[in-house]
Amino acid sequence: MRLPRQAWLLAKNDLRQELRDLELVATAGFFTLVVLVMFGLSFASLPTRVQPLAIPGMLWLAVAFVGALTLTRIFDRERESDTLRALLTAPVDRLAIYAAKASVTLLVLVGCCLIVVPGLVLLFPAAGVLAEQPLQTAALVVLGCTAYAAVGTVFAAGLATTSGKNVLLSVILYPLTSPALMWSLVSTRAMLEQHPNLSTYLGQLAALDVLLVVLGGWLFEAVLVGAGRGQGSAGGSRPRGRRRR
Repeated sequence: MRLPRQAWLLAKNDLRQELRDLELVATAGFFTLVVLVMFGLSFASLPTRVQPLAIPGMLWLAVAFVGALTLTRIFDRERESDTLRALLTAPVDRLAIYAAKASVTLLVLVGCCLIVVPGLVLLFPAAGVLAEQPLQTAALVVLGCTAYAAVGTVFAAGLATTSGKNVLLSVILYPLTSPALMWSLVSTRAMLEQHPNLSTYLGQLAALDVLLVVLGGWLFEAVLVGAGRGQGSAGGSRPRGRRRR
């Protein structure tokens, strides 16, 4: 019971600060609306028969963009206040830190989908299937976003103290999250085409989630400890003034 409680307390603290500042939430929400408007302007004349091929790409491209934006800022407080090393020395399980950061990322991504999915339904007739099957849509969104957050949180921790982390994370993140995004794309297309084996696709996506969460939890401690040491060495290498004689 200690691990879930620590993860809950850390996630609640992060969420409280985000809701108080509204910096990340407002940025992600505005960016989601901009992406949705761009999709509407670019694909307004798309034929209905082709829409099931394009809608999955629109949905998960928006998730990928908002996810990259979120992950570049998820460790900003620890980096700016130089508290990452203190967090590592605190009596907190590393998995609790991973679970908390991944949960916050997941909530932001799901919030993004709460804007994108209704927008796609309004803009494109073929996306009406997403509204007709709300439970399957919710399961698809949560499973796909979980896979993305599980992978992204690990590398966001590794680059938390790196100079130019925004560029590096974007370069590293998209290739490494491509399996999760591709699986989500295929499952979304199967849903739009009303494939009879949709439950099989969702089951495979759930299995991928389990694999990525376990692998991410296993790698997170080593990655985070390395980032914490990098922060400590950077802080300890600051030039000192000359001693007075």
